[in-house]
Amino acid sequence: MTTTSPRVPRSADPDESTDPAGPSLPLSALERGGHAAGTTAEQAVRDVVDTARTAEAHGYRRFWVAEHHAVRTGVSSSPAVLIAHIAARTERIRVGSGGVMLPNHPPYTVAEQFATLQTLHPGRVDLGIGRPSGGSTEAHRLLEAALRRAPGAGTGFPAQIDELLGVLFGRGPDRNRYHSLPLTPRPATPPEVHVLGAGTTSARLAGERGLPFVYGHHLSRAVCRPEAVEGYRSAFRPDPDHPGQDGTRPHLAVSVHVVCAETDELAESLALRTAAHVAARSGDAAPLGPSSPAREEHLARRTLDEYQVVHGAPAKVAAELAALAARFAADELMIAPFELTGQARARTLRLTARVRVAPPAHRAAARR
Repeated sequence: MTTTSPRVPRSADPDESTDPAGPSLPLSALERGGHAAGTTAEQAVRDVVDTARTAEAHGYRRFWVAEHHAVRTGVSSSPAVLIAHIAARTERIRVGSGGVMLPNHPPYTVAEQFATLQTLHPGRVDLGIGRPSGGSTEAHRLLEAALRRAPGAGTGFPAQIDELLGVLFGRGPDRNRYHSLPLTPRPATPPEVHVLGAGTTSARLAGERGLPFVYGHHLSRAVCRPEAVEGYRSAFRPDPDHPGQDGTRPHLAVSVHVVCAETDELAESLALRTAAHVAARSGDAAPLGPSSPAREEHLARRTLDEYQVVHGAPAKVAAELAALAARFAADELMIAPFELTGQARARTLRLTARVRVAPPAHRAAARR
């Protein structure tokens, strides 16, 4: 997150470019870990690594992997293990979680895992944390039981964040009830901690603790609350007691679904193909009558709108990302390729890397 601390080595940052066209807002990448049906898990993991290498080669600041459980076409059920694999096969890019769903795990265990990652890869590890969406279905209840997660554990999210921060930053008894337990290994600089969310509660928690916030614009409109962004800034309380990162001012990243191709027409076709797949898996495609190409296209376009997917050739994507960054006064954009294959995700990251998004006014002023 920080661009000022000399203690944290990091990859080349597009925001600090000397390009005569001026600075560009940093781009990062979010890998959701899904793959097309028929792809083996082994190939899917290789695809994730290849996508990470593409992101590194094209100047992305971070590469994060999501946490998803019991998804048949997913490979990111254990973010810490996957991050270790990715970090060992890249050189400079920051790697991390987007994010660890904290109520699924003991905070002390998460602190140990990410302290170990930071020790293995000093100055390159981000710990993005979030809260899983609630659910009352039998599948949700079964998953909670499998994870040994108590029903309603999400309501303890604020205390879980404080426990995690207390362990990672070695805080005393006033801020960490486990202060007598040493964290091992303890890296020279802890991993950067970010809070992820699409609602006002997560935004407020991030602001009150002086942490960076990642607004999940890539999630469905049904859960996104744009007012959370202003709530984050209003709630922000500086906390410089975060070694290795700048806790003195708000830092907002906005995640967004993107499909970028050589032409607008090709990008739309590819985006519709993925959207049709998403709609079919969600059950929205259950026909009220005989299915038809027109109905399938209608459902796909509705899905693109629901997940706010930016799609087009680089010029169109640049314009839409610039509008999004200006709307939220973002400090960083996190690109989530809306693609089914590793090759396609790499293409979207490669072409989107050509995009230059001017920093918002407050960020440009801070650099003068």
